[in-house]
Amino acid sequence: MPDSSPRRWRLICLASLALNFALIGLIAGVAISGRGGHRDAHWRGAPLIAALPDRARDDLREGHRRDPAAHRARFGALMEALRADPFDPAVLSALLQDQRALGAARAERVEAGLIAALTAMDQAERAAYADRLSDYLRRRGPRR
Repeated sequence: MPDSSPRRWRLICLASLALNFALIGLIAGVAISGRGGHRDAHWRGAPLIAALPDRARDDLREGHRRDPAAHRARFGALMEALRADPFDPAVLSALLQDQRALGAARAERVEAGLIAALTAMDQAERAAYADRLSDYLRRRGPRR
């Protein structure tokens, strides 16, 4: 028969309380650090974008939608090339070149959107942006 002493129940309650505090701490840490897998995580990680006002950041995001089906197809082609027997490095090279071109085009679109957002700001708004960018970089510290 299990021991139902008050001491045992007190220990169980303390252990449960400790686990609850650990879970709350973990959730709070993820929320504060911004590493919770939020859909905008890659936007918050880019200082020039993160410092923009919410509206300008939202406008950039709208022009940056990805096509999940195309992404899966590219990944499938890459996996097929890696598993091919015999292995053809030219096929892999072409796939990687296509991926690099997509990344460059995406970067150019984001850069153009950033320049447009900054151009639309007046001097005071750009100064506030520069202050937010400086604060952001100071908080994040040097990256390695």
